Amino acid sequence: MSRTKLIPWLRGIAASCVAMLVYAVPLGFLMALVLLVAAMEEGGDTMSSFTVPLTQAVVLLSQGVGFHTSSIVVTIVPLLLTFLLVALIRTVFRRMGTDPRGYVTGLAAWLVFDRLLENNLTVALNDSTFLVLCKGALVFTVGFAWAFLQDRGRLEPLRGYLRAQLSAPIRHVIAVGVRLGVLIVAIVLLCGLGTVIAWIVLNHHAVGTSFDVMHVQTGSRILICVMAAAWLPNLMLWAVSWLFGAGFSVGDLATFTLAEGSTAHLPALPIFRLFPQPVADPTIRLCVTLIPLAIGFALGLLVLVARRGFGLRPSQARSAEPRDLLFAYAYPVGAFCITSVVVSLLCTLLYALSGGALGTKHLASVGVDVRHATNATARPCALGLFLAWGTMLLLTAIVLAVRTLIARRGATESASRCANARGASSQREAGGDATTEKKPFTARVVNSTQQPKEKQGDDNEPTATTGIGIGLP
Repeated sequence: MSRTKLIPWLRGIAASCVAMLVYAVPLGFLMALVLLVAAMEEGGDTMSSFTVPLTQAVVLLSQGVGFHTSSIVVTIVPLLLTFLLVALIRTVFRRMGTDPRGYVTGLAAWLVFDRLLENNLTVALNDSTFLVLCKGALVFTVGFAWAFLQDRGRLEPLRGYLRAQLSAPIRHVIAVGVRLGVLIVAIVLLCGLGTVIAWIVLNHHAVGTSFDVMHVQTGSRILICVMAAAWLPNLMLWAVSWLFGAGFSVGDLATFTLAEGSTAHLPALPIFRLFPQPVADPTIRLCVTLIPLAIGFALGLLVLVARRGFGLRPSQARSAEPRDLLFAYAYPVGAFCITSVVVSLLCTLLYALSGGALGTKHLASVGVDVRHATNATARPCALGLFLAWGTMLLLTAIVLAVRTLIARRGATESASRCANARGASSQREAGGDATTEKKPFTARVVNSTQQPKEKQGDDNEPTATTGIGIGLP
């Protein structure tokens, strides 16, 4: 095999090595710092010997592999670390190339690293070796696929095939539906982030009190908060479920919804003190549960009106062919159906990944009910989308109806004016014929008798007339 043919295979191995080193080494330094500060502030023995096993456990945990000890169980995946790991794999392969041959060798090297991470652990893993390798392969594949899909040159054959098989409007409908679904999920996560920030602002005194009770010093507090940020996406998803009415639970010890919730029965962990109190005002509860409906309605109207969407303008509606009007409003329905499916799938996946266990009995299930949380998020968003579509259709129908009535009224008035004009013209023609009709001729007789000059007007005798005449005095 020539050297040029070996390069893609070697690049895959190099990419896996670089990604694992860049991810694991800084994480190991952080674990060493945490153990060092804890030993210094607590005054106990140094715990540097636990640095490597703890780093191995956290690397596997970020790939979805939980662990447990005699008193601790952790299966809640730190989604922020998982996302950073996937993004790192994607970045490395973007730099080194996305050749499928590199994926094969890179995946093999990655599985070797995961198998090595299983050794010399001070904790027991919850999964078998086969499941550990499967989860590691899934994380690696997602990172490589992300890089591969961003390489336009490699996707050009697929795009050419889609162009040949699908019409331009259908491709546009699919693209708009997928993008809108991802945008809705991103906005929902932003709502969750805002809710978590509100929890921190409202409950930071309770967290500080919990640290005081545990006698945790300042340095350890800072590092604990930094480490807790790895589970920030999990908290955001729980906050979304709480905000939209589905709530979340911490085992069988506490359930948090808008109407109920208390941290009194929870262990004295600082993270548990962030969880919210019930909202007393029913009006506020109603308003916040309508947020996904408002998101779907607003984005639906924006997509219907925007030029890059469907460009529907009720004010510019014209009485066109019924077939054209039908297709103009049928395409958004297809896009909104695709959006609803995308939102449902993404919410189901994210909610399922956000939960886990912190114990074996009372804390065996921490997180949200996936089905209820997905319904509380995806269903109102879909309802808002179709409500926007119905509103736009109603406005268009009203505009067309008003313009049709105006056009009919104008036509009626025009016909009436034409009829009046024709009537007036007929009357004028009839009047002209009557006035131009000749009267019967009546002969007029005048006196033609010759009279002497001296008799003409010189005497007082009456003038003789013949026929029709008028005598003068």
